[in-house]
Amino acid sequence: MLKDDVLNDGAANGRTVHDGTGLRAGTLALLLEPLGVDAVAGPAALQRFAEDVAAVARARGCPDLPASGSTLPPVSDAVATCAEAHELIRLTTARGRIPAPDCDGHLGELRRLDGLRSRLPALEGVPVEALRADVAAPAVAERELPGALEPCRRAKREWPEEVWPSIREIDVESATAELSLPRGSRRAARARELVLGHGAATLRELRNRELVPLLEKVRDLVVAEEAYETLLSGRPRWWRWLAPDARTGFDTDRCDALRWAIEARDTGAVSASALDMLADADVRAVLGRGPAAASVSRAADPTAPASGSAAPGSASTARITEGLLASASRTGIDELRAFESWYTKNLASFDRVAAAMDLWRTEPALREALAPLVARLASSSGAVDPSRPAYRDIQAALRAGAGAEAGGASPPTPYSPHAVESKRLVEVMRRVGALERALRDAVRVMPAAGGRLRVAVAGRTKSGKTTLRKALIRDADRDGIGRGAHRTTRETAVFRVGCVTYLDTPGVAAKDDDHDATRARAACDDADAVIWNYADTLRDEESAELLRLLRSGKPLLVVVNVKSRVVEPHRLRRFADDPAREFEQVAGHTARIEQVCRAAGSAPPAVLPVHSGAAHEALSTPDRELGDRALRASRLPELEQSLTRLLAERALPLRAVRLADAVRAPVAALHDRLARELRGIGLALDALERSTDDDRTAVLTVFRTAGRDTRDRLEAARYRARERLPDVVGGLGGADAARTWSDFLTGLELEELLSGLADACEREALKRGVLLRTAADVPDHADAARPQVRPRPDLKTQAATLGTTAAKGAAMALLGSVVAKGVPKFALPPPATAVVHAAGALAGAAKAVSGEILRVRRAQDRWAGASTTETAARLDELFDELTAWSDRFTEAVTDQAEARFEARSADIAAARERCERLDRLRPALRSALDGIDFVLARRLLALAGGAPAAVRRARRTPGAELRLWTDPSRTDDVRARLRDRCVDVLTERIEIRPDSMDERDEEPHED
Repeated sequence: MLKDDVLNDGAANGRTVHDGTGLRAGTLALLLEPLGVDAVAGPAALQRFAEDVAAVARARGCPDLPASGSTLPPVSDAVATCAEAHELIRLTTARGRIPAPDCDGHLGELRRLDGLRSRLPALEGVPVEALRADVAAPAVAERELPGALEPCRRAKREWPEEVWPSIREIDVESATAELSLPRGSRRAARARELVLGHGAATLRELRNRELVPLLEKVRDLVVAEEAYETLLSGRPRWWRWLAPDARTGFDTDRCDALRWAIEARDTGAVSASALDMLADADVRAVLGRGPAAASVSRAADPTAPASGSAAPGSASTARITEGLLASASRTGIDELRAFESWYTKNLASFDRVAAAMDLWRTEPALREALAPLVARLASSSGAVDPSRPAYRDIQAALRAGAGAEAGGASPPTPYSPHAVESKRLVEVMRRVGALERALRDAVRVMPAAGGRLRVAVAGRTKSGKTTLRKALIRDADRDGIGRGAHRTTRETAVFRVGCVTYLDTPGVAAKDDDHDATRARAACDDADAVIWNYADTLRDEESAELLRLLRSGKPLLVVVNVKSRVVEPHRLRRFADDPAREFEQVAGHTARIEQVCRAAGSAPPAVLPVHSGAAHEALSTPDRELGDRALRASRLPELEQSLTRLLAERALPLRAVRLADAVRAPVAALHDRLARELRGIGLALDALERSTDDDRTAVLTVFRTAGRDTRDRLEAARYRARERLPDVVGGLGGADAARTWSDFLTGLELEELLSGLADACEREALKRGVLLRTAADVPDHADAARPQVRPRPDLKTQAATLGTTAAKGAAMALLGSVVAKGVPKFALPPPATAVVHAAGALAGAAKAVSGEILRVRRAQDRWAGASTTETAARLDELFDELTAWSDRFTEAVTDQAEARFEARSADIAAARERCERLDRLRPALRSALDGIDFVLARRLLALAGGAPAAVRRARRTPGAELRLWTDPSRTDDVRARLRDRCVDVLTERIEIRPDSMDERDEEPHED
């Protein structure tokens, strides 16, 4: 009691006190679950019970006992996981942000994602828009960015090692112009010093004209970087994340991480909302540390094994691993640490209990020895719920079937990287992945242990709720009890008595505002049962709240508080001597309450007259005999007994319904979702298969047609080139031969022709959802295909020798004429003779020149023939090379498209197989639902006083209907027991049918 008082110091001041022992009780209940023990018994009773179980197990000498510390790793891992989630919330809150309500669920998705830890470094600085981008965008970046970065890399490679990168900071244009000035000028000297100031000491030996080429390379780099920035400016911001700057280049690790993240989203391995959390540095930091950051100290048990030594096949270990996560996630870090320390101290006992719970089904002697312990626990508190282990057995069977059939415990089936290129296929994959993820979530975690029963104390303002609270916990302190018109309780406070947690709520029907009523209403909705404290009169606002509680089916106990003044000892003695006089007016209040119940259409609850003030005064009176008589006269003990009956008969059935709904809801939702979506997914896969075949035929036809068209166009270009060849050959023997040949090839437009082939293939592929990754780099043929032609013989080059040839010809002709005719001595030739000799000389000169010209022309003809032959051969080589390249390219893209379509077909087949496995699980889901309904119906009938074996089958629609099949001889008895006990708690209608084979065959089955 003193411990409860300490815990409730804050409750009196309007603060809610956290139940720090709930985690201990829940864990003990998880260990003892096969025996049907619930956490409602309280942590102290469960602790004693666990110690007794450990003693029995030790005395019986249970075989196959686990190693010491075998149950500690799952407890430690669960605590570490919850601490990780709390750390994330703390970090995000510290930065002024409000964490998302489902961030714990998203964090769980990310933890289960394969390959996450290895890719976290590459995801540093990832913007959210990059995570949401289509996977085709990184492929485009991967294709474009390296080409844009190549000029930067090339310019940087051409720098000498002596030049520092800071040389780019100077004005290149002005420095180049000034360095070109005479070296002695002042401007040239300043420019030289400026350049050398950004360079190394070895550059000082270079001359100004040798520094100019270095600056020109700097200019080339600047131009390349500007071109790169221009490319990035027209793209999303996250492209800079892929390639931060021109110096580091393209970051393929980040591109791979982005593609992996988007593929995980598209295949359903993780939701898009959870994926967005990776853009937060705090999230990455928490995920990077992992559960090891919160490992437990095992100093208390030196023989405890490592974390990986837990017996994976232990049913108790599995229950702790799954159940503790659900209950611990709602617990603060301090409570988690305290619980971890407490568990470590009691580890030896808990290991022994776990061994006993794993063997009790197969060891009859052990089961027989534990039966009295269970009976003793049930008799002490009257609150043992055996439905939880039955629900967990159903869920374990479903989990085993799901794991064997659909790989529920394994990561999602990986798809080919080409599947994400089809939006329709991605959508189908996402739907299948979502169904598989929903299946894993539906069968993974059992709802947390129920813990204490919660009872709300509600009523009108100033009706004596706080006085009743203090009387129930036997607290004689008067602080917090209202006086006059002043209302004291403005927030819901928590106090405990035994295994029950009471909620002291603010009063309803206040005149100034309805905030108190809102808080009280929320506490009543959260409670398992409600004590309605009634005093004096029943106002309209109070009647409305009471009517709402009656219609909700909440277990209700009405307390008519007699508020006569008994503070003075003589008044208290008079009340103890004659309590009936104070309770004379109760009959009228009871009639008023029954009137409200008739308006609600429900059976009237139990109405108890209690004098809360007298019970509270009896605690502080010095006369203990008077105090005992006053306490009995106040009828508080009768209230406690009635409340115990109400909790056992009504609150526990309601808790069983809530537990069944918590287990049933995800399974039922998945069953309905499978029935709704699998047919649509199958039709979508059929359409995808048909479209894949059509797309394959269309793409391959276009590729082959484009290849043939390109060959034809190349042959036509070859023919045109041969026609133009004589006009081109004449220009190949001069100084501009390279330019002439380059212009000739450029005029043929061969590069555009081949680029057109690549563009046509890429356009058709993208139209059909195929992203080609074959580089379409046209061969650089200008230099390699240039023919080796000698200089062309030309008359202009022979002009210098023609004069000599003419003189030689004239001299030879003159000499021949003189020899033929003779020349008389000492006599001058007559004029006629001179003319004849001159004409002969001229004729000789002309003949010599004509012969030389004929020789040059013959040389030109020989050069033209040889050059034409050489050029034609090189031209054929060029066209043969380009034709071969087009054939290789067509074959490569065709093979690649074939592979993509084969991969897509394989992905469709894999998705179909997964859908078929999910469809095969529907009967198992239906069977699990029927099993849950069956356990629930038997539990309700047992609590109503009937024989559970009377229920043969059950089918339930939550909140609407419960159908039971029973033996025909027991139909009336089952109907009589359930009609008044559970109909307002469970559902609107209970239908009881006699169980027979004919009716079973006629029962409609859900699709």
